[in-house]
Amino acid sequence: MIRVVSTIVLLATLAGCAKSVSSRAERVFYRGNGTAEWGTVCKLNRRGFIWLGERGYVSVAHVTDNGTPVVGPKDAVTISDQASDWSFLGIDATRLDPDDYAQMRPGMEVEIHGFPARDRDGEVIPGVVYADDPEPPFWWVELRDSVEGIEAEGVIGGISGSCVFDDDNDLIAVVHANGFSIIEGTTNTWAKVVPVREAILQAQGRLPPRPRRTLLGIPLPQLF
Repeated sequence: MIRVVSTIVLLATLAGCAKSVSSRAERVFYRGNGTAEWGTVCKLNRRGFIWLGERGYVSVAHVTDNGTPVVGPKDAVTISDQASDWSFLGIDATRLDPDDYAQMRPGMEVEIHGFPARDRDGEVIPGVVYADDPEPPFWWVELRDSVEGIEAEGVIGGISGSCVFDDDNDLIAVVHANGFSIIEGTTNTWAKVVPVREAILQAQGRLPPRPRRTLLGIPLPQLF
């Protein structure tokens, strides 16, 4: 009996310490044409909107290309790109200002807010921006321990499209994929993300080509 009570107290304590998922992250389920996908969409920064009360979302194309939303916001995709894996919903991306979205830089502390498949409560995952990928527009975020004693866990199915917030609680990116790679001095656990700023510039046809490159002496995470 004492052991059961202790377990309940421990779980309650952990639950009380856990951060809540931002209301700007919304759980979605797309279905159609024989495909289905759980994911997350993110409300865009409000200061980037021209009309009071207008809303819009950003996510990843590999979620929103799977038919129509059965769960979550029903806003239509206005523009998307499969290669760079971004999509904008419910708003004309040409009217967004990329300067409302911070540029990613190594060392930035971030939090990923999203919903693993069939998870109604969501998950908050801390991380640190590591480096940009040789293939633009992607960046890598090193994932950190979310609770003391629990090592960093890779992002999983359904959390695609999740919101990456900086330490000012501003949206800066959405999650594209999961990665694991042994790199000394890191947790070896990664999320590959799409910066919102660069997605807007691409949608507006304004992104200058960023050449492919190799980080000399710095290995990049690999997808598995």
